[in-house]
Amino acid sequence: MRRKKIIATLLSIVFIASAWEFAAWKINYPAIFPSLGILIREFLLLFTSQSFYLAISTTILRGLAGISAAFVLASATGTLAAFSPFLRAFFNPIVVIFRSVPVISFVLLALLWFSPPQLPVFIAIVTIFPILHQNVLTALSHTDKKLVEMAALFGKSSFKRFFTIYLPSSKNMIYDALKTASGFGWRAIIIGEALAQPIHGIGTGMKEAQAFIQVPKLMAWTVVAIGVSYLFELLLNIIRKINWKRKLPQPQSVSIEDLPANTHDKKIEIRNLTKVFDEKTLFHCYNKIFISNPVYCIKGESGRGKTTLLRMIAGLDKEYSGEISYPESYRLSYSFQDIRLIPWLTVQENICYIFDRKSAKQDASNISEYLLNALSLSEHANKYPHQLSGGQQQRVNLARALAAQADVLLLDEPLTGLDDELKKQTTDFILMWVDAFHPITIWATHENIQSKHLQIINEERVL
Repeated sequence: MRRKKIIATLLSIVFIASAWEFAAWKINYPAIFPSLGILIREFLLLFTSQSFYLAISTTILRGLAGISAAFVLASATGTLAAFSPFLRAFFNPIVVIFRSVPVISFVLLALLWFSPPQLPVFIAIVTIFPILHQNVLTALSHTDKKLVEMAALFGKSSFKRFFTIYLPSSKNMIYDALKTASGFGWRAIIIGEALAQPIHGIGTGMKEAQAFIQVPKLMAWTVVAIGVSYLFELLLNIIRKINWKRKLPQPQSVSIEDLPANTHDKKIEIRNLTKVFDEKTLFHCYNKIFISNPVYCIKGESGRGKTTLLRMIAGLDKEYSGEISYPESYRLSYSFQDIRLIPWLTVQENICYIFDRKSAKQDASNISEYLLNALSLSEHANKYPHQLSGGQQQRVNLARALAAQADVLLLDEPLTGLDDELKKQTTDFILMWVDAFHPITIWATHENIQSKHLQIINEERVL
């Protein structure tokens, strides 16, 4: 496939060159429509001039200044608008004005307001700001809210959710917008230089060539302008491919006894819980105390309120009456029914995501390695979620929940997608883990769980 693309590109270049040469031969007026030979000669002559390097470097600096300023401004306004409906409404008329007013109007005003060197930068900013603002806003607004909810449950602050969920999720769209906007930006810079005619610049060189009817030189400057824009796009592609991830240290061999345990008694008390969803009463004056000794298995058919109960305990659903009380210091962990793995993180990185940066990286590496081995996932440690089967993703989801070593462990259908043998092995491991760390464990399922430790599972009829 790559070879075919290269061949197609080369054929396109040959076609354009042949068409140009044929047109030059047919017109037969080199001063107006030069041949490729004349263009190449004029292009090479530019490189022998000292002023050429000053012109191109000045244009590049202006372009970087304009594009950077527009990107910073658009990132700030787009981010604020994405998280605040008030600011979104506030910025919208401003962006509409920038997008709707003809560029020539800005140019004519800028000729009165700015000195020649500043004018191209201003034109670049007003040209690309609305493009970048709208794309930043759209990208952030379309971030998967379930991933954001997952991150919040595992204790990630708003700041960390922004940099670990929102930005990575929006990265591709923002990069594409920046590439598109930068193309307009470079053209705006050169147009501004051609109109304002500062002492140095590609646009200045093009205007001078046009004034003296030096078409070959004008064409040569045009090729240079295209090259600058292409190099900037190439630079963006290189930056886009850089792996900014920090590697974990090599894991050390540990057993479950080596991991720190939080074995003090814990309690969740539910009093008079009533929940109505879509005019259906899921819970009515429900009372229950959950403690850290047994594993509570809530069984029932779909739609009976199992997931809803877990979400209310986790604080993800607050639309209910009654009271669910436990100490604010409790750390919660959740194995989600819909999994919610982060697509741009590997299996091991997804498990380690729940660790705070203050936690030792070595501990994160050790615990994740232990869980990968225990859940038969070691060979998949460096794979991404889309490369896994549904059952493998489910076990990674479970490993992440267990790795948190939380006070409250909520398991929502953690055996989905597993065959009978894996279900038995995974169930035995969960029970062993709970026995070692004593979290309050509430397990929602519609399955009959088979385990030699079945006696420690209490079936609770929610309704």
